[in-house]
Amino acid sequence: MYIVTIYFDVYFKNMPMFEMYNTPLNILYLALTVGFALLVIFLIIALVHLIRILRDVNKITEKTKDTITLVNHYIWQPIKIMMMILDKTKEFTGKKSKKTSD
Repeated sequence: MYIVTIYFDVYFKNMPMFEMYNTPLNILYLALTVGFALLVIFLIIALVHLIRILRDVNKITEKTKDTITLVNHYIWQPIKIMMMILDKTKEFTGKKSKKTSD
């Protein structure tokens, strides 16, 4: 522990705090680093929101598939059966009326 404090005192005692940022190129690097970090944080937040939205869309799609299946089973199938029965009765009555007219 004593060696670390001596090293810290010797290394940082004579170095001013902002000596690293004394050239425009170093300031540019700092600005680019901060901008890139903010861009990455923004993209991570956007990705999290996109994942949540897609998860909700997936749930809605599943519910819609279930609803369409129920509509098909309870509404469309009986209508198909009734239309088939009507077609058969029309064919049957059409054949019978032709026989009676002959």
